[in-house]
Amino acid sequence: MHIVSSLDGLTPTHLHGFFESWPKPPTPQTLRRLLSQSYRISLAVEEDGQVVGLAQATGDGVLTAFIPMLEVHASHQGRGPELMRHLLDNSATCTPWT
Repeated sequence: MHIVSSLDGLTPTHLHGFFESWPKPPTPQTLRRLLSQSYRISLAVEEDGQVVGLAQATGDGVLTAFIPMLEVHASHQGRGPELMRHLLDNSATCTPWT
């Protein structure tokens, strides 16, 4: 597994298995569109291209960013901190809030 900051080469078929407890979860197509329009993303990707974790930041690209989403497949729990570190490291222009 590796962490990437891009959707390059990934299709909605790579984005299944998220939002399991949500009553009306977004489709993989909607999730891909949402991620493609984000300020920054971090994706945990298996060798076969399946995404097993994601973190998303929205923001102005200058000073502030907000992290509304962190999702990890149940089989890969514990990867959240790694995704968050990667996301924060790639948002260095924004002021971190801890």
